[in-house]
Order: sequence, then structure tokens, then C-alpha cells
Amino acid sequence: MLTIKTIGQVLKEKRTSLGLDLSEAEQLTQVQKLYIVALETDDYKALPGDFYIKAYLKQYAEKLGLNADRIIQAYDEGKGITVEDKEDILENYHFVKPSERVEPEEEVPKTWRHYVPIISLSAAALLIVVGVFAAVIMNKPETPDLITNDYSYSKSEVSTSKSSTSSTKPSESSTQASSSKPEPTIAISGSSSAMIATISNISDPIKVDFSVAAARTIWVGMTNSNVPATGQTLSDGANSLSALVTTGAENSVITLGSVQGLTITVNGKALDLSSLTTTGPNKITLQINRTTSNSAAQ
Repeated sequence: MLTIKTIGQVLKEKRTSLGLDLSEAEQLTQVQKLYIVALETDDYKALPGDFYIKAYLKQYAEKLGLNADRIIQAYDEGKGITVEDKEDILENYHFVKPSERVEPEEEVPKTWRHYVPIISLSAAALLIVVGVFAAVIMNKPETPDLITNDYSYSKSEVSTSKSSTSSTKPSESSTQASSSKPEPTIAISGSSSAMIATISNISDPIKVDFSVAAARTIWVGMTNSNVPATGQTLSDGANSLSALVTTGAENSVITLGSVQGLTITVNGKALDLSSLTTTGPNKITLQINRTTSNSAAQ
């Protein structure tokens, strides 16, 4: 059966049929993992330009044993590729053993004897319910005398209110002390594909959250953090990442395959990514100025 598939579908199905994961495919084809993901998802905007797209398509297809010229032609024409899918006949066939076959039985008219067991069980259940209800009524405890407990209850209530009032005062003072701590600030500089974010009045731990919009695939790398050295790819399956900057680090470099559909926050404050205008790889340098003990005391 002939079907039309996109270039990315053909590349991904060939890779998976060879039993290769993304890291193995990167070693075999010498094409970076983030570009492999872009090719297999037909996300050509994540690649540097038309020249590199064709070069990567040709190199990737040849290493996988595909017809590279046919794939380049399909990309130039903006069309899909016609491939043949072999239908597995066994999937639609189910053999039933003679011993498992069920022959239709003739319906036999039911007499009153058929309902005797059901009636007996229902009557027994009803007797049990009536017995339990009668036992509860007969053993119902007497209503306690509430007058004898009025004094002790009011006394405990007064002591409880006093303790709650005394416990409120330290929390109020701690709230006032915490409110005097300066809020972190972020200053943005740079443009195009490189940006510097200077973060002031911040203390450890420093948490950087990444979130990718639906139908987007973006590779993320980050130095001086708990992100793996090989980076991490965010897509619909896993569209968020929380990273911690190494304690005491004065900077951290974030490398991105793309910024379209990406949101980044530092300790809950959003980074303005509007200055990054290129579609290719982007770099963000976080310059960290932590809160000093003097500023915290002030």
C-alpha cells in the first residue's frame, strides 16, 4: 500500500528501524543531536539556513542508507515522499480453536423454581439489616450532660486564644523582616544571537525554569548547573526543565537551539528574550551578583 509521508517521518522511521537512538545517530552521521531532532520533526526554522538544511539532509540520509537525491528533491519541491507500507495480514486474522468455539444455546423457559435461591438470599439479607438496625437502637448511648462541661470548655477556649495571640507576634515580626529584603533585578543587554542577563540581589539556591510551547522542539544546554553536559531536548513529551545553578557560581551560559515558543524564568522572574532574533543557535550568559550580608541587613 502506497502512502505519502513527510521527510522527517521517513528519516525517523529509518533510524528506528536500524535500532539507533539519537545519541547513536549523532555518532554515526556526525550531525548534532538538536539538528537531527529538527530534521525528523520537519522543523527547518531551527536550522541555520537553506544551505545547511540541504547539507544536513544529504549527510543524514546517506548515513542511514536512504536515497539522498530523492529527499533533497522532495525538500526543494515542498512535497512529501511516496513510500510503500506493507500491511501485516496476520494482524487482521484470528484463528479460533474448535474447543473455544461457542455454539448458540437454545433458550429454556424459566419456571418459579429458578427464582427460589434468589428469593431466599434476599430474605436473609433483609433479616440481617433489620437485626443490625434493632441492635443500634437498643444500644444507643444516653445524651451526655452538657451543663457539667461548660466551665472546663470555656476555660480551655480562653487559654487557647491566649496561646494563639502570643504565637502570632513572632510571625508578624518575621514577616516584616523578610519584606525588607530587596527583590532580585534582571538587566538585559546584547542582541541577535547573544544576550547577557545581569541578575542582582539574588541568593542561592538559584532556580532556572524552561518551558516550551506545544508542537515545538528545542535543545537546551547549561553550564555551572545540574543539566547534563550533553544538554536536554524539550518537546511535547517533556516540555519543561528545572535547573539549579551551582552554588557560588558567578555565571552560567545557556545554549539554545531556538527561542521560538520558549519561556525562561529565574527564581520566578521571566527573562525578556525579545532581543534574540536569529533562528539558529542562541546563547544567554547569566551574570550573577548575589545579595551580600550588608545589603541583606539593610
